[in-house]
Amino acid sequence: MGSTRPPDGRALLWRLVLSEGAGLGTALVAALGLTIVDLYLTGHNLGTITRPFLQWPAAGVHLSLADVLILIVAGVAAAVMLRATRGGGGQAMEVGECGQAWRAARIR
Repeated sequence: MGSTRPPDGRALLWRLVLSEGAGLGTALVAALGLTIVDLYLTGHNLGTITRPFLQWPAAGVHLSLADVLILIVAGVAAAVMLRATRGGGGQAMEVGECGQAWRAARIR
């Protein structure tokens, strides 16, 4: 199977686009999960995770615990994707090789 890597001039841009997509997708899944957790907590009168947690009134920043968790999870996902797509030096994997490498590492 041929390499799916774009020409060198667009490699960084392509990596950034993939990383941004991974971050946004992960943020969406995290938001849905945290919404379910918040509904559970508020339904059982255990508080909420959407109350302001980190505040900086001078800058207009009012982040809840859920907001902070979404930002952290999305940032980690984007960083992992950026690192995973770095390629170069023979480290890039073809499509399908990643799953095979993961299964091989899990078997050991």
